[in-house]
Amino acid sequence: MLVQNLAIAFKCYSAIGNSFDLKKMMYEVLKVFVSESYCTYGSYCIKNKEFSYFGKIDKFCAEDYDEYKKEINFIEEEEKVVIIIRLEYGSIFLISKNLETDYGFFISMFESLIKKLNISIDSCMNVQKLKELNQAKDDFLANISHELKTPLNSINLISSVMKKNKDNSLNERNLKNIEIINSSGNYLLNLINDILDISRLESGRTTVHYEKVNLKESLEEIQNIFLPQLEEKGIDFIFNFDENIKEIYSDNNKIKQIVKNLLSNAIKFVNKGYIKLSVKDEDSNIMISVEDNGVGIAQEKLEHIFDRFKQADSTTTRKYGGTGLGLSISKELLKLLNGSIFVKSKENIGSTFYVTIPKNLNELKHLDELDVMRNYKKEEVQESKKDILVFNSNAITFFSYVMHLNKFFNVKQINQLDQLNDIDIENFEKIIVDKSSIDHTIFNTLNDNFNKKLFLIDRDKSITETINELKKDIL
Repeated sequence: MLVQNLAIAFKCYSAIGNSFDLKKMMYEVLKVFVSESYCTYGSYCIKNKEFSYFGKIDKFCAEDYDEYKKEINFIEEEEKVVIIIRLEYGSIFLISKNLETDYGFFISMFESLIKKLNISIDSCMNVQKLKELNQAKDDFLANISHELKTPLNSINLISSVMKKNKDNSLNERNLKNIEIINSSGNYLLNLINDILDISRLESGRTTVHYEKVNLKESLEEIQNIFLPQLEEKGIDFIFNFDENIKEIYSDNNKIKQIVKNLLSNAIKFVNKGYIKLSVKDEDSNIMISVEDNGVGIAQEKLEHIFDRFKQADSTTTRKYGGTGLGLSISKELLKLLNGSIFVKSKENIGSTFYVTIPKNLNELKHLDELDVMRNYKKEEVQESKKDILVFNSNAITFFSYVMHLNKFFNVKQINQLDQLNDIDIENFEKIIVDKSSIDHTIFNTLNDNFNKKLFLIDRDKSITETINELKKDIL
């Protein structure tokens, strides 16, 4: 009997605290408690409301037992036995119809488990509070970032248009000031985007969009973006690409973001040295490395280099700027891509960051087979289509419009002003805008700079009427 009781006590003790989800944890506790103590039903109630239960019963009401206030209560009724375990947060009710069982051992055992139950429930509650606080933080960051980005995008777009000085109305001093405004605005926008990215990654709101990726083409685009900075700092840039690598199946935008973060870091810490971007074929993976001969990282600092909001030391932020989020974001993005990142570095000699990304060749093969089946007719139609740009200010509104527009035009969608910086507007016949759903500031910016190209959706007209008007306007 002693051995059997020890086994029961061990099972009940082991059932407590196996999850930080209170509902899951208490379900497991009730399941074991009911099974091991010859009960038919178990319930965990908070303020007399059932939160979790196990087993079956015809009728049960926690309020019927409010008078029993002790930590352990044993109530014998005509047709059942009720054991009540009062906890710091809530109560456990165990109900048995086995009236012949000696419950002395079980009462003593449950009494010994109260402390662990209270600690485990408290831990679950604290985790839940942290999740709620984290969600509140994410919501706050998203809201405040949106409020900051809207006017900032307008500043960046207007200053980027002004610095081209097409009408030669600005003198050298004015142009220099506008350049400062534009570069400072872009710098601030990058910081805001970093904070938003880490917030999305933390909350699991970042998804992977797999597609065929021409890696060499993508990396050459990034190289062109960084060339002005490289030339300004007198940094030699070396690009080595393994020509055995053709296409891979991954998320092109996330790969670009990772490489941009690594190159941006390298440029920040190199003065008149070199940066080497290399890509190697490694069977089922590709290896991207970014090497520099900059300030390097001390060995004792390497283990924290991918931590959020941390840089090599506190003086790094003051001297070189940045949030310290770039490497952390890259690591999290690589997890989504089933890749990895590590670093080798020596202080005052330089650093090399290594990134491994799966090629996903099997998925790429299936995609190619699908493309072969549908491409012939599609290409014939595409040749005659005109390019239009849709400012998608409301995904629900534009879903039907875009579906119909794709039949007659090559449609590119954007939803943020700063995306216009990466687009040559001259290539698009029209910019489609829904004035009723777009932010007033954004609309004014578009109207001031691209008035002749704007095509406003009239919500009083059907989609067919709107598209017919657009076709007349363009074709």
